[in-house]
Amino acid sequence: MIRENSLFCKLIRIKTSSKALFESFMVGFRPQLQTCPFCGAAGSCKIHAYYDRSLVDFIDGAPVRHSLCILRLICTCGHTHAILPDFIIPYSGYGLFFILRVLAEYFLHLSTIEGLCRRFSITLSQLHRFLELFLVQKEEWLGALSSMEVSSLSFLKTLFSQPSYSDFASAFVRRFAKSFLQSHKNPASYCQQVFGP
Repeated sequence: MIRENSLFCKLIRIKTSSKALFESFMVGFRPQLQTCPFCGAAGSCKIHAYYDRSLVDFIDGAPVRHSLCILRLICTCGHTHAILPDFIIPYSGYGLFFILRVLAEYFLHLSTIEGLCRRFSITLSQLHRFLELFLVQKEEWLGALSSMEVSSLSFLKTLFSQPSYSDFASAFVRRFAKSFLQSHKNPASYCQQVFGP
């Protein structure tokens, strides 16, 4: 999998859907400029295939399920790689913006837990999975002692106010070999890598 940096701005400034951002990103994507994360060869990848992927977003106050057409590249070494911008969480049917919105409303106590689940059309167990993943990765990122001193809401606000979310996302991948809010490490025998445009 090749993770591409695309959110070179504050998350709070993004006013469009994940699907629109994805399509805009793919218009400028150049497969021939990619480096294979497995063998390290530059310029050795070409288009191999496409697959559909479902992604839940939150638009105009309601959850919306998008279908995205994900590009797969193949390198001359034989390995294939899906192209995922940093706002698509690997192995998750929920988009980054959706999960962060759920967490923000949870930590701000804007409604009851039942109301929150109803508003976002998620189960209580899904909400708990989002929370547990966020809290574990917050502690991984900050360290156990710092994590106890920084509230979850403060950490979330920090993510929203960073000048470039992609800087944080890239650093997280480099440090943990998985994307922020990704539930498990990649099954590949090599580490997930991030490449900028």
